Amino acid sequence: MHATFEHVAERISITSGVPVDSLRPDTTLQDLALDSFMLVEMAVDLQEEFDTIFSQEALQRVATIADLADLLNATQAAVLRARSAQDAGSAPTAPTPAGVTRG
Repeated sequence: MHATFEHVAERISITSGVPVDSLRPDTTLQDLALDSFMLVEMAVDLQEEFDTIFSQEALQRVATIADLADLLNATQAAVLRARSAQDAGSAPTAPTPAGVTRG
């Protein structure tokens, strides 16, 4: 599922209690005035909803709801590419330790 602003805003509204009609693409996470627990809950909810995982570093770079939707789409695309590569059997093999030959 593609992470549209509307869908992300809807999920944020459910988690945070902030009315969805007050959320705009340029609304910052800081504008939401959520405590750290609520921010973590929101991140987990979005990751579950969009079947993806993003790093703490990437999440720390998110400033607005539009940024969050972009991050979800980027991580979702990366996960799909990795799954596709794995399904195609083109997943990279582990390097061979020095002195060991493959037979």
